[in-house]
Amino acid sequence: MKEILQKLDKLSTARPLEIIRKKKEGSKVVEFFGDFVPEQWITAAGAESYLIMKGGDPQPPEATLDYMLRFMNPLAASMAGSYLLGLDAIMPIADSVTIQQHDSHYGRMTEILEYKGLPVYKVGVPADYTVDISREYYRHELREFRAMLENLVGHPISDDDIRANYAKTNRINELLRKIDELRKQDNPPITFSDFIKLNHYTLRLDYDTSIEALEQIYEELKNAPGAHAADAPRILIMGRAVALGDYQVPTIIENAGGSIVCEFLDEAIRPFKNDISTEGDVVDAYASAIYDNRVPQCIFQPAWETRFEHLKELIKEYRIDGVLWYQLAFDEIYDMEHTCLSKWIAETGVPLMKLESSYEYSREAVAPLTTRLESFVESLKEAK
Repeated sequence: MKEILQKLDKLSTARPLEIIRKKKEGSKVVEFFGDFVPEQWITAAGAESYLIMKGGDPQPPEATLDYMLRFMNPLAASMAGSYLLGLDAIMPIADSVTIQQHDSHYGRMTEILEYKGLPVYKVGVPADYTVDISREYYRHELREFRAMLENLVGHPISDDDIRANYAKTNRINELLRKIDELRKQDNPPITFSDFIKLNHYTLRLDYDTSIEALEQIYEELKNAPGAHAADAPRILIMGRAVALGDYQVPTIIENAGGSIVCEFLDEAIRPFKNDISTEGDVVDAYASAIYDNRVPQCIFQPAWETRFEHLKELIKEYRIDGVLWYQLAFDEIYDMEHTCLSKWIAETGVPLMKLESSYEYSREAVAPLTTRLESFVESLKEAK
């Protein structure tokens, strides 16, 4: 598996160069952010897609301070900051920078990109996801996005091509679910660090390459020995996102003898538990799978009680010993949810640790971070 991951990493790293080459050959380029922007449509249009999901570096958020208040979560700030620092090779050449508008952090960062003259397109995502008017509004936004894409590429997008892409992403989801199922074993054969990277690679690379790699990896893993120490404490990580490049925290936990066997994350991960129907209207199929019938994100309301019930199901299903609440700095809505969650989960007896990250991983910052995480893992070991 190591060789396959190394190959995927090289291909993922080379993806910007491939897009730049195809741009010179005449292809349209759409850089986008969020699950509520259908990547399958971009591909069906014949454009090159590139997902914004880079994190783990403190410099891009700092670069936004000339334009915006400090109090934006570092993942959202990285979106604009990477452009300002010249670290995003795709955004300057993109024909559209499409960003879902589901909370204020991304809305404010989008304003910076608009101010800098980039071709920003916004897809509105109502937080009140349970009411009919919100569901119809989101469908309207999807139809408007499709019209923008068709105008961009200069031809209609075929529903059959969209459905074919749904089928391919469903296959990717199926393979990720099969690999995820192996994590329920007493000693899972894959670490969280590798599993989240697999998700990130499939969000960067073309569908066929992703499917082939996942098929090979599953065949290797299904009879493979465990990747962790015997009887390692089983941890669930929950929060907004573990972004591409933000691997410091899970690495510390795994080095300390912990095993992150499950995640409950809202962004920067493929929604592999939600397949999209390949029948009927392509807009309704996407909205139904990704908006109507998915476990709601923290930003959605009402959501927290529903999310806690789902968390309890995951704790039981994956036999979780402890939960790590991984919160991005200044993410006030997640801070509010944590206040409720910490009270509710205390009644179950499952330990919960809150960790807040500003992507500051200097030597001075990593030392106390390591101590906290090692202590958490040790406490879980003692309780087993």
